[in-house]
Amino acid sequence: MTVARHLLCACLWLTAGIAAAQPLIPPTAIDWLLDCPFPTAERLDPEVLERTQCGTVSVPRNHAAPRQGNLRLYLTRVGARDPLNRLGVVFAQAGDTARKHQGGTFAISLTSLWGAHANPAYRTLVNRYDVIELSTRDLSNETAIEQAVQDLEFVRSQLGDAQMFYLGHATAARLGNYYAAQFPERVARMVLVNGQQPGTAAPLVEQLRLKEPVKQDASACINRWVGDFLVYGKQPPRSTRCLDSANTE
Repeated sequence: MTVARHLLCACLWLTAGIAAAQPLIPPTAIDWLLDCPFPTAERLDPEVLERTQCGTVSVPRNHAAPRQGNLRLYLTRVGARDPLNRLGVVFAQAGDTARKHQGGTFAISLTSLWGAHANPAYRTLVNRYDVIELSTRDLSNETAIEQAVQDLEFVRSQLGDAQMFYLGHATAARLGNYYAAQFPERVARMVLVNGQQPGTAAPLVEQLRLKEPVKQDASACINRWVGDFLVYGKQPPRSTRCLDSANTE
């Protein structure tokens, strides 16, 4: 009986030691960098930069045939101002405008813009959501988009959020539509700006489709509705000048 008791105590001690050795934050495939290699010529909001992390993630060149090698993608995360009350994540993909925002600075510029708004929805996004930007493959053909969908899902799973908000512009709007069609349970709401007519429908996901009007100050109309839709699900009236016709079909 004494021997058995000692063996039991030894097993309990070993189990407790293994549990204590496990990290509080599980490791992921994302390699977070010590610093962000942002262009020095671009003026970025210092307050937002303090909350910004950069990393790399290795993904299969072909998700259906992982042995064909890997690609390295770059990731930018602007953390929520109030991380203890964090609600989730917004994936913000620049699409065709990515060339204007090298090195993941689209997410930083977008967060700075949201922080300047007095709108309660934007305050919620800035305070309680991380904003993520993932570098993408060339999205000019359907095969690459299908691979990029898998990239997006892999990174979402590594971040650990069950769902995301998605904001995509131009080619990234097309990527978002493909992603929502394949993983509708992973998208809470999505805003697609200047996207083409969807070739793949995602009827199970709440969507807002916007387009930039030709007139000046086009962004004001878009900024008026993005936050309210993502946070509250509020759709603009049909007469809204930046509403894409595909949104009313």
